[in-house]
Amino acid sequence: MPYPIAKETRDQMAEQWRIGRGSRTCAATGEGIAPGETFYSALVERGDDFERRDYAAAAWPDVDKTGFFSYWKNKPRSGKDGPAKRKIDYDRLLAFYDDLAPVTEPRRLLFRYVLALILARRRILRLDATRRTPEGEVLVLYDKRTRETTELCAPEATAEELRETETALANLFDYDADSAGNAPPPA
Repeated sequence: MPYPIAKETRDQMAEQWRIGRGSRTCAATGEGIAPGETFYSALVERGDDFERRDYAAAAWPDVDKTGFFSYWKNKPRSGKDGPAKRKIDYDRLLAFYDDLAPVTEPRRLLFRYVLALILARRRILRLDATRRTPEGEVLVLYDKRTRETTELCAPEATAEELRETETALANLFDYDADSAGNAPPPA
């Protein structure tokens, strides 16, 4: 379920986590990326946080990709009748979820856990069961793409930390956090 959060609160949380929305400025050339233009985004690890960088498609082949935690191709939709609605790219969320599989840091585990909840809510991952262990609650998830079942320990987190994490993910992947649970599932 999405957590309704005021825009001011979202901005404060994004600042606390030091994660910004896409800049629409090429990190390699410094030039703007026009609406509707294909571009690439990359996540770079900065201590416990992620930094998002955008790159124009023309500059992408020459970009040194070492040090990128994850990257993806985007084509933003431009709206003729006002701002474009942000469509959640579930393939990007799934790729990031997979990239986070080997992590052990608490903050990264929380990112993966919230991603799992979003993906289960959208029926991309299936929540088969939950069970209690001495370490805490474990989610048993079925991945429809790989046809594999995985277990994910639920990290210790407050409701506020869960909301902050969902907001940080929305900022990283440039979607409205409130729409994550209400958007139609991918085709």
